[in-house]
Amino acid sequence: MSDKKRLIWIDSLKGWLMILVVLGHAIQSSLGDACFQNHLWNLIYSFHMPAFMAISGWFAFSNTSKNINVGSLCKRRFNQLMVPYLSWSLLRYVISADYSIGNLSRIIIAPDSYFWFLWVLFWIKVIFILNQKIAAKYHMDEIIPIGITCLLLLGIMVGLNLRVFGFQFLAYYYLFYFLGYAMRRFNKLQLTNKSSMICLGLLWAVLAWFWNMHELPVWMPRIPLCPTSLLQYAYRGVTAILAVLVIVGVARKALDSSNRFNKFIQEVGILSLGIYTCHLTLMDYTVKLLRFIVPSNKEEVLIILGFTICGFLSWVIVNLLKKNMITAQFFLGK
Repeated sequence: MSDKKRLIWIDSLKGWLMILVVLGHAIQSSLGDACFQNHLWNLIYSFHMPAFMAISGWFAFSNTSKNINVGSLCKRRFNQLMVPYLSWSLLRYVISADYSIGNLSRIIIAPDSYFWFLWVLFWIKVIFILNQKIAAKYHMDEIIPIGITCLLLLGIMVGLNLRVFGFQFLAYYYLFYFLGYAMRRFNKLQLTNKSSMICLGLLWAVLAWFWNMHELPVWMPRIPLCPTSLLQYAYRGVTAILAVLVIVGVARKALDSSNRFNKFIQEVGILSLGIYTCHLTLMDYTVKLLRFIVPSNKEEVLIILGFTICGFLSWVIVNLLKKNMITAQFFLGK
């Protein structure tokens, strides 16, 4: 997207979300499995990646989608997303010191071990493009094949529990990409009333407080004959949808600013792909080194230092990568 066409609030929102992504991974690397009981970590994970996916889906709606060139558009998305995914994954494979075929194959078979968001976003975009092309060919509203695909993916995810090639992520996050598309297309889904934002925001906060990646809230009743996995996905999905609706509504008003601080946050958003992949590569190593100087009972200090140092290093490295045409192409999708 050219600078002339960029939406300030979108880039600013991406910037804030990326800051939360780095903080979330700093908490996870510092606390290990104990992060699942950390309210701040649960709060961040209840919405940050669904919100990123919804922002991407925002741009999927276009009045000219009937005239899209599938091959050209898929190639462009491959260069933007899959090339950086493969480049960073291979780099991480090299520095892991585990050169087994099994570890190498995980880049494709189990992309959740690497930079799954880029992998999933690429395939979601491809599916969306194909659905839009099918709709144009058969002269139907594109929301029909898009919606049917969403239901099919969710049904397969819950019914078969497929966990290869990142399918579980693709099926789940397709819903939020679809949500972003729908919000852009249907203005009524965009919150503009402060009372609505406050009410839905409070509801999200309550659900997020009890949110857990692997468990249902203790107060939530189990439904006979209903799989627990379905209830978990439903709870997580509703929580994230509420967050996306509120955050987008607030961002459109609060983040559409040209002041100096917001420009910095906007720049973080513009470079979010590189910061995402770079900080994931560095975070575990950063935290391991910090453990030599930070007392074992000072986890808060470890989190703050890991977040600050890894975030800063990622910012510097990404800005260096974008200066060279080759590194920008392979690692940033430029």
